[in-house]
Amino acid sequence: MRQKSLLRTPIDRHLTAGQKSCPFCESTLWVCQHRERGIHLLDDAFELTMRDKKCFNPQCPAPHLRYRPAEEMALALPKNEFGLDVLMAIGSMRLRDDFSFPRIHGRLQERGVPIAPMTVQYQFRNYLSLVHCQVAVKDHKLRALLRKQGSILPVIDGVQFGEGDPVLYLVVDVLSKQPLFGAEMFCRSAEDLIPFIAQIKEIGLPILGVVSDKEKALVPAIAEALPGVPHQYCQVHYLKNAAKPMDDDLSSLGAEIRETEQGLRTLQRSLQRKEKKAREGGKPVPKDLGVTQELCEAARSMARRHGRAPLDPPALKRHQGLEKVAEAVAQARQKKGVRGKAWRNCTRS
Repeated sequence: MRQKSLLRTPIDRHLTAGQKSCPFCESTLWVCQHRERGIHLLDDAFELTMRDKKCFNPQCPAPHLRYRPAEEMALALPKNEFGLDVLMAIGSMRLRDDFSFPRIHGRLQERGVPIAPMTVQYQFRNYLSLVHCQVAVKDHKLRALLRKQGSILPVIDGVQFGEGDPVLYLVVDVLSKQPLFGAEMFCRSAEDLIPFIAQIKEIGLPILGVVSDKEKALVPAIAEALPGVPHQYCQVHYLKNAAKPMDDDLSSLGAEIRETEQGLRTLQRSLQRKEKKAREGGKPVPKDLGVTQELCEAARSMARRHGRAPLDPPALKRHQGLEKVAEAVAQARQKKGVRGKAWRNCTRS
C-alpha cells in the first residue's frame, strides 16, 4: 500500500457556541474569547477557531460560565490533538484485530495520521477510559465541579470506526468540557440506549438541554430517558442534510474545475518552454509572458483551495476563486501594452 504524506494541509474551521441567551437570566450571550486548536482525524486535519460565549449581565447568578461550541466535543476529547475516530481505530485494531502497537502505528501513518509510536499507546489508554468511564457518578471532584457550575448541557454522539464495528457512545458536557459517560455497544437500538442516557439524571443537576444528531435510535431513546428536556439536533448534521440536493451540481462543478486546472498547467508549461527558448536564442522575452505565468499560477492555486461542506463547499470556493482571476485577466487586457497571443491563450484556458 502506498504511504500517504504526513504533511497534511489543515482545513480552517470556525465554531461558535450555539447558545444565544443565558439560561439563568435570559440575557443575550456574547463572544468573550477565541481559542485555537488543531485536531487530526483519520482523513482530515483541522485548524479550529472556537468562539466561546458568556453572559455579561452583572446581576446574572452564573456570570463565570463559558459556553463552548458543541461540535468541538464531537470531534475530540479535551486537550487531545487526535479525533475520536482515531481513538476508535486504535481500539478496534488492538482489541478486535490483535494488532501490535507498531503495526497500528504503521496503519495510521499509511492513512496520513501524523502520530508518534508512543502516542498510539497513550491514545489506546484514552480509548479504554472512554469505554469504561462513569466519571460523573463516581468522581467526587468532577461532581463538585458540576455542582458549582449549577447545571449541565450534554452532547450525545456515537463514533463507529468501520462497518460492523461496535459503536462508542459518549456523553460530554459542553459547559465544563468534560466527558460524563461512555459505553461501547454492539447494538444501536433505542432499548439499549435508554438506560445509558438515563444515567445523566443520576448527576442530580438541572439539564438545560441535550444535543445530538438525528440518529434513528437515538432520538426516541432521548425522549424516553429524558422526558421534558429540550432536545436540539446538531446544526452541522442539519445543514449537511439540507445541502444534499446540491451534491450532484457541486460534483459536476468540481470536475470542470479539475479540467480547467489541467488546462492551465498545460498552458503554463508551454509558456515556460517559450520563455526558455527565447532566452536561449537571445531573443527578447515578451513583456506579458511573466504576468501571464503568474496569473496561471494564481488560477491553479485557486483551483486547489480547500473548503468544508456544507457552508463552504470546496468546488464552489474554487469556482469563485477562478472567477476572480478571470476578472483580473479581463481588466489587464484592457490596459495599454498588455495585449498579445499569450493573453488570448490564458483567457481561453
